[in-house]
Amino acid sequence: MYTESKGLKDPSTLICPDCAGTRFRVNYNKVVCVNCQWTEKRGSNKYGAKRAEFKGKHYDSKYEASVAQELDLRLQLNDILEVIPQFKIECYAYREDGTKAFLVKHKVDFRIQLKDGSYELIEAKGQETDDYKWRRKFLELIWLPAHPDYTYTVVKQSKGWRG
Repeated sequence: MYTESKGLKDPSTLICPDCAGTRFRVNYNKVVCVNCQWTEKRGSNKYGAKRAEFKGKHYDSKYEASVAQELDLRLQLNDILEVIPQFKIECYAYREDGTKAFLVKHKVDFRIQLKDGSYELIEAKGQETDDYKWRRKFLELIWLPAHPDYTYTVVKQSKGWRG
């Protein structure tokens, strides 16, 4: 539900700066124009993650930025050959008759190339959402068997003293 405390403008008085439209869809912490998809996004992350920056790149959480920092160190030590953040993966789910049912898209936090030429997909997770669990199943059951030179690792953030 939209509230003024989120730092967003009241959508009933908002006019889209791109198309001058007045119809908006209101989500957790953003307002989206129905006509042109212009977005005003403010407020906090739904799960409390704070965006962070490392070497000029913005990451969705401080933990993801710390994983990027660790991978950068491994790159400098020549332990790995390459790091690609936000690696895009697409795979199709198929019906029983073999026809394509739908496309599943997922962005893995990092893809690294190891010295032996193989690749490792690294996911930095503070909290596993239902959406992530669903996409992970497609990755593990459909995409990874078709790409045997890839491995998949989930690096989980420890809860610390809070629990």
